[in-house]
Amino acid sequence: MNKIKILLLAVFAFQLQAATNDSSNVKVSWQNPEKFSDIRPSNGSKKAYQKQVIESFDKILGGLGEKLPAGYRLELTITDLDLAGDVNPLYRMGNNDVRVVKDIYFPKMQLNYVLLDPSNQVVDKANDVKIKDMGFMMASGSTIHSRQFSYETEMLEKWFKKDILPKTAAASEHTNQ
Repeated sequence: MNKIKILLLAVFAFQLQAATNDSSNVKVSWQNPEKFSDIRPSNGSKKAYQKQVIESFDKILGGLGEKLPAGYRLELTITDLDLAGDVNPLYRMGNNDVRVVKDIYFPKMQLNYVLLDPSNQVVDKANDVKIKDMGFMMASGSTIHSRQFSYETEMLEKWFKKDILPKTAAASEHTNQ
């Protein structure tokens, strides 16, 4: 029994250290998420769903940050989010509203960001960046629809590859000259 307690304490200590070790190269802040365009649950508490959305997007954005070159950091402030689909009380199943996903309800996000190089120099900085994916219903990939926030994830991946990663390459070329 004592061995199990020691093992559980060791696992707990490891998880606590991992949770408090902020070695992530992406820092995400959420500015007034209660005022965002659409973080509306189809059922359950709005506050609990908002927390779930924030945690999920922190993980999505953290995953993108892992693709940054060594030493680069991205600081994001999310100022608005409009999830794919629309929750409308006209569409109900029992006591629950239903999120209807149609091409007219495309995902959108607005944010500010600062991209920093390994020496903490600002590589790029932008405010009021509007990201959207109006063609989200035509996304390729057989598993895209099987994961939560898949449309938003795809939208952010496209933005990151198109707008963020090239700036790290350009900054590296500039410092090597």
